[in-house]
Order: sequence, then C-alpha cells, then structure tokens
Amino acid sequence: MIIDAPYKNGDVVTIKMIGGDEVVAKLDESIDDAYILAKPLVVMMGQQGFGLAPFVLTSNPDARITVSKTAVICITKTFGSVATEYTKQTTGLIV
Repeated sequence: MIIDAPYKNGDVVTIKMIGGDEVVAKLDESIDDAYILAKPLVVMMGQQGFGLAPFVLTSNPDARITVSKTAVICITKTFGSVATEYTKQTTGLIV
C-alpha cells in the first residue's frame, strides 16, 4: 500500500498558529524546529467571504519566513480552491 505524506516541500499548506491566525503559504522547507515559508498570507474574513493578506505586513513579499514549530497548532495541505486563489495572488497565474 502506498501512503502519501499529507504535505511536502513545495506544497501550498495551511498553518494554524497558536495566536489564532490561519496562514496559507508555500512550504519551502521543514527543519527540526521550524517551517520555512515562502510568500505567507493570512486568511481574513470580509463581506464577500475570505481573503488573503500579507502575514508580515512590513516584510518583503518575496521573503522566506521562518516559523517556529512551537508556535503552530497544526499544518495541512491547503484545500483546492483556496490553494488556487493563493497561487493566483502570489504568482498571477490562473490555474
């Protein structure tokens, strides 16, 4: 039986932070004590539904952000339509 990992480097993942933020990002790398994220965006709710905004407002939008695993409640591969919207916003590509 072949079992796929729930996520791998290069996947668009959703991370629930202990502070309550839900972050969508491309998982660049998972190291012993941290996740390295590319172009992380935080999920925001608005009148039209959910939206995505910069996770760290004052950083370079192309920066790789290191998040301590102790600050994370859970991590999972991002659901299809949300992953598509993330890719559209971060690359301009429509999948």
